[in-house]
Amino acid sequence: MMPADLVIIKFGGSLITNKSELCSPKKSIIDKMSHMASEIINSGKKLIIVHGAGSFGHIKSKKWKLSEGVNLEKPLDQSLGLKEVRRDMEKLNSLVVSSLRKNSIDAVPYSPHKNGKGIGNNYVFSTIFDEILDLNKTPVLYGDVVDTNCEKKFGILSGDDICEVLTMRLKPSHVIFAIDGADGIVDNPDLPGGGNVISKYYIGVKVITTIVPNDVTGGMELKIKRASNCVKLGSRVSIINGNNTEMIINAVNGSKYIGTELIMDLD
Repeated sequence: MMPADLVIIKFGGSLITNKSELCSPKKSIIDKMSHMASEIINSGKKLIIVHGAGSFGHIKSKKWKLSEGVNLEKPLDQSLGLKEVRRDMEKLNSLVVSSLRKNSIDAVPYSPHKNGKGIGNNYVFSTIFDEILDLNKTPVLYGDVVDTNCEKKFGILSGDDICEVLTMRLKPSHVIFAIDGADGIVDNPDLPGGGNVISKYYIGVKVITTIVPNDVTGGMELKIKRASNCVKLGSRVSIINGNNTEMIINAVNGSKYIGTELIMDLD
């Protein structure tokens, strides 16, 4: 597998779920993204799909403060919350994998908490992930609550974290973050209409980001950080509105698209 053939697409949690309603999937959007993924694979690309947690992970993770690690004052309650979030995320992953398979994609789930350890860009994959790739299948990974070797004992591994770790390992030609609510990075989300899309974002430039209710992974600020790191690692990176799948296909094909292209510097 050559990096020129490899594309990583992150299905944002807010894109594929109703983030304010517990465990509420947007099935029509999931199906639309799956159809798009099929078109990309049929064009000759190798695809890895990562998806966020949305309402299947963030609400309960915030309730039990799972991003902070073990709480010695409420270990039993937190343990229950941990099990529930992992179970809910497996359900969402199953919905995504099922939709992909209906679109003739040989999709295989990869559970981060079952098959690896570590959070942030320190996550370590098991050999199962490489076996999926070697079989020329499409891995489907997701944000999860993962065990660690430190005193926290566990923490949140976001889908954006996974994209950076995969880029470090595999050097894909293109990493695409499919988001909801905007066509890309905007100059000021507080402006009427949500601000103006920045078609070329030079990494390191400060932008205004909003805090999303129930988010436990850092929202757009973390996404820009992880996306910028993917650029530094040598991959092309785009942030695009996932509701407009034609733009994602255009970006993969090298055609003009509406969205944000992340650029290393002004030179």
